[in-house]
Formats: sequence, structure tokens, C-alpha cells
Amino acid sequence: MVVELGVARILTPVFGGSIAVWAIVIATTMLALALGYSVGGYLADRWGGIRVASLAAGFGALLCALTPYLRRPLITAVVEWPTLTGTALATLVLIAPPLFFLGQVSPALIRGLADTRRAGVGGTAGKVYAISTVGSLAGTLGAVWLFLYFPMALGFVATGLLLALPLLRLNPAIGAVAALVTAGLLIPNLSEETSGQTAFNSDGREARLVAKQTSAYGELRVIELDDRYRYLVVNGTDQGGISTADGTSAYDFDDGLLGLGRLFVHQPRDALVIGLGAGLLSRKLEAQGVRVDTVELDPAVVQMARRYFGFDGHATVADGRRYLQRSRANWDLILVDAFLGGNPPWQLFTREAFALYRSHLRQGGAVVLNLIGSHLDPAQRPALAAVAATAEAEFPHVEVYPDPWVGDDYPTRNLFIAAARHPRLRPKALGRPGSANTLDQALARSRALAGASAGGRILSDDAAPLGPLTRRTSEILRSRTLEYLPMDVLFF
Repeated sequence: MVVELGVARILTPVFGGSIAVWAIVIATTMLALALGYSVGGYLADRWGGIRVASLAAGFGALLCALTPYLRRPLITAVVEWPTLTGTALATLVLIAPPLFFLGQVSPALIRGLADTRRAGVGGTAGKVYAISTVGSLAGTLGAVWLFLYFPMALGFVATGLLLALPLLRLNPAIGAVAALVTAGLLIPNLSEETSGQTAFNSDGREARLVAKQTSAYGELRVIELDDRYRYLVVNGTDQGGISTADGTSAYDFDDGLLGLGRLFVHQPRDALVIGLGAGLLSRKLEAQGVRVDTVELDPAVVQMARRYFGFDGHATVADGRRYLQRSRANWDLILVDAFLGGNPPWQLFTREAFALYRSHLRQGGAVVLNLIGSHLDPAQRPALAAVAATAEAEFPHVEVYPDPWVGDDYPTRNLFIAAARHPRLRPKALGRPGSANTLDQALARSRALAGASAGGRILSDDAAPLGPLTRRTSEILRSRTLEYLPMDVLFF
């Protein structure tokens, strides 16, 4: 269990923590253990149970301790691969070898103990599996604590050492060798000081890792580029940034969300923001005199936003859906800008979620969502169509506005979606969107995308395959982030 959770911890910043990634991790774990069980039982019948169990546990401990040393070359090799292919290869390399040997221990130990103690095989097997299951329980709970609060490499090497120590009694020679080698691998990983490290991107611009934190939802990093921009990166994907000179937003998407909201709600008094990120959207709303309630799932994101991005407002730590289910408040605007790395949380885009939004809007209110993707790319458009069709199932007026400042040759863009009981209040403004000074002015001069929901499936809590629909977008975002933030500060 420690190996499985630890490898998932390695892969999440690169490929995300979607159900597809976890399915590959679990499937590889089961296949490696199944093969280990079979081979372990076969060898135990021929070479002796205690001998096979000792050798298998020793090799498993060493391979577990070596796992973090494979991380850098492996991630470097597969980071540009498609998500599923890269995850499959990485799990095959990182999980299969140690678990193949560790899987041999139980059947070999059952055979060896049954022979040594002359006890019934059933009783011996029951004790081995009971101890193994309790150990798995302790390992699972311990791994959560270990990989949240300690350097990743330390977690793997310490686990290898814990596996090696019992061998000192089972087979002193093998146990001593495994313990000494594993302890030697532990020493260089007693600390992992990464903040302050620098690297250069492909354009020769210097990036510096300012802070790094692991949370229950992934890995957060604060990275500065050329001492001019500071970015919040979650699971390898840029979630927002500021200019270090004046703290203003490095992007225009917040202007787009607010601008579209004001096309439907003339003078919003209050707003609910779901998804804090770097806190820029909430800060801008408050600066405009709007009372803001902010909800953020990850407490580590709130800490980062306060410490490094100037957010000083109140944020409730909760899931956006759960917050709405428990709240009795209503708002003029509900703004949804939530991403877990490059993946939008599916539970915020189902028909049931849109029904919740509708029930918490005041008369004349609107919900505005930010979705990243493309209305032109056949591989990405189904996600937009699904979200638009789902919104239309609950709101009579739904309009989609692709970022008008992004050229059609660019692979992704912000897709701003507004849903309300009434049509857009302000008519299309005069002038070309490309000549506008701000993105909100550009959206005011834009026409809604025609046929945005065409062919889209309605997402529901029972069936919401938003992850697979946005997989191509996530891969593009990962590649785009690597264009300006070098891998050494992004993943290592």
C-alpha cells in the first residue's frame, strides 16, 4: 500500500490524480502482486519457504528504497507522453518490480512456517494474511502521513528499511545486507531542501522555486520567473500568477469572468467564488465594492494565496457542492473557476450542480464558469458541448464566449460560460474585440458562440465523464506550462 500510494504521489504532479490514473496504478499493483503470488508459491515448493521469503523481502525492500532515484529520469522521459500511456509506463517501472518480489513473501512464508512449526497450513495462512492485512492498514494510514509531511524520497527509503529490519530475525545474513544498503540510501534523503533552487527554461529565462507544499489533493509550488512573475502551480499546471512589481494579475481571465458577469447582472452586490487559486478573482471583486464569499477545497491553496499572492479576504475551506448544499444564502453572481491541476472537478459541472447554482441565485442573478479548452479542436470540443448542454438543461439562457484575444491557431483558450434565467442585459458593443483595451471590453463586443451545445451529452452525478473529455486539454496545458517553467522547478 505504501508503494502504491507513494507512486501515485509521484505521478499526480505530472499526470494528475484522475480516476483513470488511479485505475492504472491499482491495476498495475494487482497484476504485480498476482504474478508475485504465483512465482513465490512455485519457488517455495522447490527452494524452501523461508529462503524464498527472505530473498523476496530483501529484493522488495531494496527496490522500494530505489524508487525515488528512478523518478527524475522516468518523468523526464514520459512527461510529454499522452496521459494514459505515460502513466502506464511509469507505473510499470515504479510499481511492478518491488511488488512482484513483495508478493512472493506471503505464499513462501506460509509454506516455510507451516513446515517449520508443523502447524496446519490453514492456521498458518490465516495468521500470515491477518498480520499482512493489519500491516497494510497501518501502512496505508502511515503512508498518508508520511507522504504529506515528509520528503517523498524519505518516505520510500524509510519504508524499505522497515521491510528489511524483520529479515534480521528471519534470515540474519540477508536481513543485514538489505538493512545496511537501505540505510545507506536513507542518509542522503534525511532532508529535501528544494526552495530556492533555480533552472532555466528553453528561452534562457531563469525560474526559481519559492515554495513547495504537499496537500491531500496534490502538490503546490510557487515559482518566480525572471523575478517578474510569480505563479501558483498545482499538480504541474499553472493556476494563476501575479506581477511581482505591483501584485496585479499576470493573466486576463479574471477580467473575462467579471466582464461576462456584468453583461448579465448590471450591478452585482455580492458574489460567490468557487475556487480560490491565487485569490485574484476574489480580490478584484472586493476592489469593485462587491461583497464576496469564497470557497476553496484545499486549505494549502488558501495558505499559499495569503502568503505569496496578497489574498487577505475570508475563504471557507469546503467542497463547492457541499457548501451550496448546506448554505441558505443567495447571491447575484456565482463564479466557478475551479481546477485541480488541469482538471475541472466534475461535480461542479453536472446537472445537479447547475440546479444548485440556480437555487442560490437571486432574481436577475447569473452563474459564470471558466472552462479551458477549444471550440475548434475536435478532440476538445466535446467537453465544452457537454457543459453547455448540461447548463441548458437547468437554465433557459446559456451563452458561451471563447476568449476573443486568442488566435484560432492556439491550441487552448479560456471558454467563458454564462447561465441565467434571463438573456444578456447589455447588447453587443460597437467595435472589434481585438481592438479593445481590456478583456471585459472585448467580450462586450463579442457574439456568443453559436451551437456551443450541439451534440453535447448532459452530465449528471450518475454519469459525468468530464475527465476523459478534458484529457487532451490537460495534456496541452502540461506541455504549455513546460514551455516557460522548466522541469527542474516544476517537478523536482
